[in-house]
Amino acid sequence: MTAVSKLKDIIMKQEFVKKPNIPDSRAAYVIMSDYVPEAVKELGRFGIKIIVSPKLPGISGAEAFHADMSFCHLGDEEFFVSSDVSSASVQALLDMGACITYTDEPVTAAMPSLNVCILGTNVLCNTRTADKKLLQRLTEKGHTIIHTNQRYTKCCTAIVNENAVITSDPSIHKICLQNHIDVLKITCGHIELSGYDYGFIGGACGLIDKGTLVFCGDITRHPDYRNIKAFSLSYGVSLYSLSSLPLYDIGGIITVINEY
Repeated sequence: MTAVSKLKDIIMKQEFVKKPNIPDSRAAYVIMSDYVPEAVKELGRFGIKIIVSPKLPGISGAEAFHADMSFCHLGDEEFFVSSDVSSASVQALLDMGACITYTDEPVTAAMPSLNVCILGTNVLCNTRTADKKLLQRLTEKGHTIIHTNQRYTKCCTAIVNENAVITSDPSIHKICLQNHIDVLKITCGHIELSGYDYGFIGGACGLIDKGTLVFCGDITRHPDYRNIKAFSLSYGVSLYSLSSLPLYDIGGIITVINEY
């Protein structure tokens, strides 16, 4: 049996996450940066395998390795990927049976075209910088596109469930209130990102199952921890810190395969 056929046999006991960002059960594979080894090691203790997000050649700095810059999962086997990503990460997804659509133009810091936040049937994004093919495909799938002024919408939004989010961004907070999406507004900062004054909450976390939101670093260090914990628990979601280090924005943890 070849390595690819063995991998496909393993995947038959698992499945692609149906709703983007919200796994049905425990994660089996996630896409994320390996910048913080402690987080990678701790996820490994859960039996979760890491597909490492590669460096985007058109971006300088730490965000070049962010998963939410290179990949957008539309649910099931469908992915959009930056046109200048060519790596083992993409091949791993293809070996699992993923359907890949590439952006027409490479992702850049000025045009983070895959950094959109899919929440159930809603999509929060800056429509001026989001990839047009991606928005067209999401519209075809029945999603409602909601404009925000924030270009890094996914990075700025911690997803608790398909109708509940946490953000420090005033544009996202305002648009959520206007569209009946439950939102917790938190203090800006208190999340590290090399080369920047601070990172964002969405880039520091991700759901590894419906009831567990994991953080790259120690979420109890955040000044709004009690509110974040209470808000999440109101939706049946517990918080888990992957290390005792300060919170760090790694570009999010994207669960793509879960067990069933």
